[in-house]
Amino acid sequence: MRRNLFLYLTTFLCGAAIMGVEIASSRFLAPYFGSSMITWTVIIGVILVAMSLGNFIGGRLADHSDPERRLYQLIFWAAIWVALIPVVGKFLIAAIAGAAIFLFPGNPVLAGSMLSCVLLFAVPCLILGAASPCMIKAATQNLDSNGRIAGEIYGLSTLGSICGTFLPTFVTIPIFGTDRTFYLFAGVLCALAVANALRSRSGEKSAIVALLLIAAIALSPFSVPFAFWDKPLLETESAYNYLLVKEKDGGRTLSTHVVLGTQSMYSAKSGLTGLYYDLALLSYFFLQSDGNNERLPVLILGFATGTFAKLSRQFFPETLIDGVEIDPEIVRLGREYFDLNADDAQVFVEDGRVFLTRTDKKYRVVFLDAFQDVTYPFHMATHEFFVELASKLEDDGVLAININMRSQQQPDLCSYLTGTLAGVFPTVMLCEHPHYYNRIIFASKSPQLQTMFAERIRNLSEDHPLYDLAVQAAPGLRLAEKSQYVLTDDLAPVEVTGFRILNQQIAGAFREILIRVILRLKDSMV
Repeated sequence: MRRNLFLYLTTFLCGAAIMGVEIASSRFLAPYFGSSMITWTVIIGVILVAMSLGNFIGGRLADHSDPERRLYQLIFWAAIWVALIPVVGKFLIAAIAGAAIFLFPGNPVLAGSMLSCVLLFAVPCLILGAASPCMIKAATQNLDSNGRIAGEIYGLSTLGSICGTFLPTFVTIPIFGTDRTFYLFAGVLCALAVANALRSRSGEKSAIVALLLIAAIALSPFSVPFAFWDKPLLETESAYNYLLVKEKDGGRTLSTHVVLGTQSMYSAKSGLTGLYYDLALLSYFFLQSDGNNERLPVLILGFATGTFAKLSRQFFPETLIDGVEIDPEIVRLGREYFDLNADDAQVFVEDGRVFLTRTDKKYRVVFLDAFQDVTYPFHMATHEFFVELASKLEDDGVLAININMRSQQQPDLCSYLTGTLAGVFPTVMLCEHPHYYNRIIFASKSPQLQTMFAERIRNLSEDHPLYDLAVQAAPGLRLAEKSQYVLTDDLAPVEVTGFRILNQQIAGAFREILIRVILRLKDSMV
């Protein structure tokens, strides 16, 4: 009976380890390949294939060897593999991503994420998959009870998987980080091998040594940075994102990817940023100037650390800003590293769409900048979402949306968004500035949007700090082309649509990484 109890405990913990590795693997890949549905599909698919192969292999191993001895050997080797993931995994992913650019130029993201998943995460899941038949064979005493025992083992394994799903998401990753989540599950698996060695008096010293090494590394400050080729000011994780803070030329930037995108920036010097936030300031020139400095209610969905809020307060002091940011850690970093203070905005930590459904306030300017790492959240791009947003916008108000994906192939994300917005707002305009990669979509209930902008710019004095920006942007401001594409809550292929552009962006980014790594190696050899 005691023997079976230990086997049942093993079953539960192995089930937890499989799902723990799967959940943690998504966070391990996200800084390099994003956290879109496509990345998740790759992870789930590869791990399921690995577990299936493991089941086939394990069945044959169980029939041709001592199943209990083989079981804990497999668990021990799975523990070693999982423990090595944080040590060598980031170097391996960067190398795979670089190779995928040249070997699979048309689809480096899919190829790179799949190869990374196969080499890093499939192997321990295959090993643990092979352990399941060994458990059943070891626990079965006679043919009369094999069905009951198999059911108990599968049931306990599933319960363990449930715990392994919730534990990393809500406890270990937010508190300890992704690396130590791997060490935790590696330590649990290794502890099972140690317990079995002590229980059977087999004298397996290697398992004890491995467990001590895993514990020592997990408790030490040792960690390989995700952006190991760079020297960031801060690299950390939250429940929602990988977070990278860099400092250069007196300014700071926040990114949720190792090389792509800038979620926020800050400089102690006043003035424009040179990034898309500047273009979003043009929103205020679509409004009728009343000249009496009344408070101007503004909503920022995707607040991050408050870059647009600070710019708005700098150039339009009459703004009264509400910011919505789903990640509390980003807000905390804003206060610590980006000089975010209570005067900049009232910040609400929650999902932007949820905020819209519960607020009764109306706004004259809404800025939507809700990119998550390098993907656009589909639930904030649909017809239903924009209907809700329009109900919170004043009749003369304006919505501005940041778009950072450009493609010659149609339909692209911009086509989908403009087509969706056209079904809600009478006027939809697109702004393309010659010196900015990002584009801004402007939408309003007012049919006089373009006329109002032209009038405001015509009356703008040449010494106004936004004069040059507005004049250069004016030729690129036009009514959006009609689009038949509409996103709905039921059908919103946002991630698949942006996948082509993501391939191009990540390919270019990893080329830069390879150059930096090569230069660093060259400098170290001199």
